[in-house]
Amino acid sequence: KLCKERHAMLVSLAEQLEEERKTRLLAVFNEVNKNFTRAYKLLQPGGEGELQLENTKNPFEGGLRMACIPPGKSKRTRRSFLSGGEKSMAALAFVFAIQDYEPSPFYYFDEVDQNLDPFNAERIATLCRIRSTHAQFIMVTLRKVSLTLADHHIGITHAGDGRSRRIADFDRAAAIELGEEFEAEQEALKEAQSAKEGMTDLPTAETMPKVPEPMERPLSLGGLADRAGVEVTEETEEGEAESNESTMTSLKERTDEWSEDIAEKEAAIPAPEEDEEEIDSEAVVEQELEREE
Repeated sequence: KLCKERHAMLVSLAEQLEEERKTRLLAVFNEVNKNFTRAYKLLQPGGEGELQLENTKNPFEGGLRMACIPPGKSKRTRRSFLSGGEKSMAALAFVFAIQDYEPSPFYYFDEVDQNLDPFNAERIATLCRIRSTHAQFIMVTLRKVSLTLADHHIGITHAGDGRSRRIADFDRAAAIELGEEFEAEQEALKEAQSAKEGMTDLPTAETMPKVPEPMERPLSLGGLADRAGVEVTEETEEGEAESNESTMTSLKERTDEWSEDIAEKEAAIPAPEEDEEEIDSEAVVEQELEREE
């Protein structure tokens, strides 16, 4: 009876703890969801975003989904159909939503505005500038708008030996100039890409032949005959082929003759081991005769 009472008490306690854990998780989720909706509207004016639980009955057995609708997109748009820049904006909105609920002392962003257009890059830089009163933002970037709104600038470059070094004279003016050069380079790349897309007469992988056409055998290697002033004709080629065949035949005959000569010489030379045995036997006979005398 006592064991049953203890067991019932433990089961009741476990259920209370599980219910308390679920209640706290849902409370945090609701607050972060509100912050996410507000932050996403700041980053994407005219867009809508919210967080959804995959398993509302038992949230610990499911994950978390971000339902984001960028401005101008349909409500049926899935997250997998979003572009790289739109996904970056949704991820940053989620980071800012967590910051509003549980702030951190500093945040580190590594080229989060790399694939964004100037409009969205400016919004991220402005939002980081506004929130910099409550937390410190360290951002690796080459965008001019982000460099303009920053308080401090640190230039880092690759030395070519696998290490990074700091640029000594690097102030706001140098940072903005670097950002302008980067943006000009990006614009040049976009123009080159658009020009390439406009060239419709270029062959594609589908229109190109699968098997290359057979190439003719060159008359001379590297144009040596032309440089030497020699006219190469088909008759000359046939003569060269016949001379090559005769050369190979004569070379084979000479090789056979040399092989026969070597075999005859080896047969005429006596084996060295037999000579050594005869010399040793003669020396033994001479020693025995000297002893008898």
